[in-house]
Amino acid sequence: MEFLKKNWFKIFSALILVFLCVYVPIVAIKSALDYEIYKEPEIKTKIYTIWHIETFEGGSKARIDYIKSIAREIEKQNAGVLFMIKAIEPEILADEINSSVPDMISFGFGVGKIVLSNLLPFERSFDIRDELVASGSFNNKFYAIPYIVSGYALITHGVLTNNFHCGQEGYTNPENIFKNLNLSPAEIESGYEAYKDFVYDKTTTLLGTGRDVFRVNNLNSIGRTNASITPIDSYTDLIQYFGITKTDEIIEKFVDYLMDDSRQRDLTNYSLFTSKNFKIYGEGLYSEMEDALLSCEVKNVFD
Repeated sequence: MEFLKKNWFKIFSALILVFLCVYVPIVAIKSALDYEIYKEPEIKTKIYTIWHIETFEGGSKARIDYIKSIAREIEKQNAGVLFMIKAIEPEILADEINSSVPDMISFGFGVGKIVLSNLLPFERSFDIRDELVASGSFNNKFYAIPYIVSGYALITHGVLTNNFHCGQEGYTNPENIFKNLNLSPAEIESGYEAYKDFVYDKTTTLLGTGRDVFRVNNLNSIGRTNASITPIDSYTDLIQYFGITKTDEIIEKFVDYLMDDSRQRDLTNYSLFTSKNFKIYGEGLYSEMEDALLSCEVKNVFD
């Protein structure tokens, strides 16, 4: 007993030390077992495919750039969402779509029948002009949004004569125009060749596309030419359409952005025109061309 009284503190300290030697490792081991290393939340990648089919001359780069700008914007806002935009030649479209179907399709006249069976009808409206809604409809259902419009113009060095060239690319039918004008072109050739013949004075008149209007208007502005430009108000088939083969939140968002009023107004940056029920040009040549497009006959894209 005397030993305990004299050495109690040492004994107590030893017991505490033993306790710590046993308890602390046990707690440490348990904590280590329970500890989870922090990991960044896993982001699942979702890839959406868009096929872009060009069927007419004039603004081809601008049209796909418009699609790309929307894709990049949505990608930035939605982690893990990616868009694969693929340009498809119209000549191989039928074979391609038989082997795989994209989520969305951008196309012009000439291939509507090829893609129609894969498209879903839209169940809502987009404030688009009635004649353009009709051009993207089949059996009273709306399958294809006309999201970019362009047109034709007679471009002359002087008095309009029968000595004119007509540029024709892909699946367009400018013949509908010169039939209405009771004119017969001296030559129908590729769009750029017809433009060059006009610029280098091989012909006095060009039936050109919106892209020719852009080129010649620029040449006029620097004094290279002094051509008059008369927009055609009878017919156009220079229209790009957009369809979907499936739907979800991201695809719906893409369509919303595609037809958003402010983005459609931005088509002025590309010298192109909107299908919506408002004008985007205030005055000048492009305003005149926009007015002409309001009167144009538009065929059905699925005919």
